Amino acid sequence: MRVFLKLSSSLLLFVTACKAPYYSKLVPQSSGTTSALQYKPEFDKQLYRCIVDGRAVFKKFHLSGVLFFKKLNDGSTRAVFQNEMGFTFFDFEWDRNDSFKVNNIIPQLDKPAVIRTLSKDLNLLLMKRLNGASEIAFKDANNTYHRFALEKGYAYYIENSARLVRIDNTGKKSLVTRIELKGSQGQHELADSILFRHLRANFTIELNKIAPHADE
Repeated sequence: MRVFLKLSSSLLLFVTACKAPYYSKLVPQSSGTTSALQYKPEFDKQLYRCIVDGRAVFKKFHLSGVLFFKKLNDGSTRAVFQNEMGFTFFDFEWDRNDSFKVNNIIPQLDKPAVIRTLSKDLNLLLMKRLNGASEIAFKDANNTYHRFALEKGYAYYIENSARLVRIDNTGKKSLVTRIELKGSQGQHELADSILFRHLRANFTIELNKIAPHADE
């Protein structure tokens, strides 16, 4: 009975989140609003502690290690996720034109749907492959919402007090992924703490920045 109630509560929360109306009451802003692309991250190398937690049907999964982003001399960008022993979970690459490829990935993650989800997450975070011409700004009482059209749905970059605080990926009627950004961040810096919440795929990715001088 307890298991049934727990599953029912989880299902209700999931359905409520997916059916909630999004952004229908936002007020469009003038074309003079500054673009969200001013916040596009610029870095040589950035390290994060990374924890992936999720559930597939009734089976839980958990991965932990270090995710590092690196900009190479040829203009390409790498995102590599390894465990503490140096074993690589995935190694993704974007060339200078943001064309994406998989250099390496473990069999458990080597599925088209998983790769699409992970690459989209990182595209959103690193602000890659965004169509600047599609950007439209909206406003509510506290925040500015910069909306970009994606191949499917939209990406909203939510700005508050000259800082990005959230990134939302929506479908036509529902929120798909929410990325929460917390902690110190300059205009072109990645946030100290980043949490990806996947409402449909039912898993989270938590990133916490590692200081450059921290011992590995």
